[in-house]
Amino acid sequence: MTTWRAVVALVVARIVTLVSQVLGHGGSSLPGVVARRLYPGILGVLARGLSGGALLVTGTNGKTTSALLVEHILAHDGRSVVRNRSGANLVAGLTATLMAVSSWRLKVRADWAVLETDEASVPRAVDEVRPRLVAVTNFFRDQLDRYGELTTTVHLVGRGIEALPVDATVVLNADDPYAAVLGREAGRRVVYFGLALPADRSDGIEESLDARFCPVCGSELQYTRRFYAHLGHWRCSGCGFSRPRPHVEAVAVAGGSTAARTVSFRRGERVLEADMALPGTYNLYNAALAVAVGDALGVGEAAMRRGLGESRGAFGRMESVMWRGRELRLALVKNPTGFNQVLGAVAEDPRAKVVMVAVNDRYADGRDVSWLWDVDFETLCPRVNAVRWVAAGIRAHDMAVRLKYAGVPSAQIRVAGPTPEEALAALVETGDPPLCYVLPTYTAMMELRGAFERQGLVASFVEG
Repeated sequence: MTTWRAVVALVVARIVTLVSQVLGHGGSSLPGVVARRLYPGILGVLARGLSGGALLVTGTNGKTTSALLVEHILAHDGRSVVRNRSGANLVAGLTATLMAVSSWRLKVRADWAVLETDEASVPRAVDEVRPRLVAVTNFFRDQLDRYGELTTTVHLVGRGIEALPVDATVVLNADDPYAAVLGREAGRRVVYFGLALPADRSDGIEESLDARFCPVCGSELQYTRRFYAHLGHWRCSGCGFSRPRPHVEAVAVAGGSTAARTVSFRRGERVLEADMALPGTYNLYNAALAVAVGDALGVGEAAMRRGLGESRGAFGRMESVMWRGRELRLALVKNPTGFNQVLGAVAEDPRAKVVMVAVNDRYADGRDVSWLWDVDFETLCPRVNAVRWVAAGIRAHDMAVRLKYAGVPSAQIRVAGPTPEEALAALVETGDPPLCYVLPTYTAMMELRGAFERQGLVASFVEG
């Protein structure tokens, strides 16, 4: 029976949402924060009302896009789905997401929830949501001032997996040793995904190997193929721990760089071909994860093909915005590996363009911006075909210095003011091409999207 405290928490959270919208604030997690203060168990109450169940998608890079692809696949299979579209992925954001589509009797108006979940929040989210499935994209060093070393992040996700219901499913990236190791002691059904493309796709990019050593015995890992960073086909030189055989593998890619490409996924003896408009090798992993989740939940091939085919950029992940006659493509950057992959995807588009990098150093971005020096700008900048670079955000000058040391001519670098309006103004110069790529850190992205929302160019993403 629904308790009066839970209903009161929902009512107050709805009022907070309305006030936030009237004042023009985002506050995608704020309703959840308020509701949890009034009734800490409200997330569990809401999750138990999902007739299908909840799915958690976690990992360092690719959570938002992977969750989007899973949502589309399930929707095309005729299932009603709710997802935290704005990327509010702490437990307060998960709570706000479910409250936003619940009745006054705390009945969620959806059968399934696909919840992008912060890695450090996985243990609590599992405890409260009791998900039917947890999918892990990958692990990279990210926000060391918050997470600490990589092994800490892996341990947190592992704790959540250990606490899953016994009938839950775990979907893991076979090409990431630190993700794959979680399957050894999962004690649950484990489904692996990966890539089996014919050649090394690292393309000369200098990247640190965050998983240089075996997570089981500490010996050095050996690679026969490496797609980027430490993702590839690997084996431990000491204990023999090796890449598990994936249940789903992307085995072939055909098509151009600016148009949709056709990706072939091997699923046992079957092959699924699907068109995808999302660029980059990293999105092949996101799509393989979505297909693996679809297989685990019994989704038909037609639904998976349509779900992958209709997907475009998620919230701030190659999201396209038309602004003053220019096409702006927003792509979040937050760590060296992800930044390299985004720049590689930008380089796949051969058209001339302006590229803006907006770097903030707030808590959600990571206070330490020294990670910018681990991005391989030296290799990637010449491939991007940028006629001009704009450095923006709180740490605009740091970014401009990094570009200068990467060999970008000073005449091609412009430093914008710290506000989103000043940053956008710097994108407009006579004679510039109409294509702009905007690469912001998290809070810079939210500020830019806020400016677009105020102009009615994008939808608001207030959860709750």
